[in-house]
Amino acid sequence: MKPIIGIFPSFDEEKKQIFLNQAYFDAVIESGGIPFSIPLSENPEIISETIKNIDGIIFSGGTDINPKYYNEENFGKSLGICDFLDECERKTVALAVEADIPVLGICRGMQALNVFCGGSMIQDIPSEYDTKIIHRLDKPEIAFHKILVEKSSPLSDIMGFGEHHINSYHHQAVKEVAPDFSVCATAEDGIIEAIYHKNKKFILGVQWHPERDQETATENKKIIDSFVKICSK
Repeated sequence: MKPIIGIFPSFDEEKKQIFLNQAYFDAVIESGGIPFSIPLSENPEIISETIKNIDGIIFSGGTDINPKYYNEENFGKSLGICDFLDECERKTVALAVEADIPVLGICRGMQALNVFCGGSMIQDIPSEYDTKIIHRLDKPEIAFHKILVEKSSPLSDIMGFGEHHINSYHHQAVKEVAPDFSVCATAEDGIIEAIYHKNKKFILGVQWHPERDQETATENKKIIDSFVKICSK
């Protein structure tokens, strides 16, 4: 049977609508999974029952997380904050980690794994971090840069150790890595680009979007392929 992959959505607070880029669904289907959008809920019982009925979960990209979750004030650079979305995701991350189901965090999803497991964030790379690497361009342009994947990590098993070329859509980045997580990829400027949980079956966060640009970066498809395969076990 094909594995069922739940995808945690974004949320438009003004319109009270959830939304997801079609690329997430297409990538999971192409890799042999059955995707569906997870309902947003703060109710632990609903979240737990949802997790029991899926084989893995993808935390998708989206807006910034409220800095209060890592004990900082918003100095005006954390954008699009939605407390309802943050709280739903915080509880879903906690219960997914506890259940030890396969998890893939993408962009904001990686940041959510880090923050809601006890880590912190650089709120705005251009304002806080001395770098010549562009991590995000104004739409519709896409930034690309190199990363170095560390040895002996879930990501090196998938992509291979060494340099890779990835897309980049973010202005925030992991600062302090959450307890029980390790870094498995960095950009040339030292910005953390991927993390994984050291004590769980498979919890991986990547700062780029592996569901996109799969034709020009074949490693992206390998990430989704490997995740879906793990979820099928």
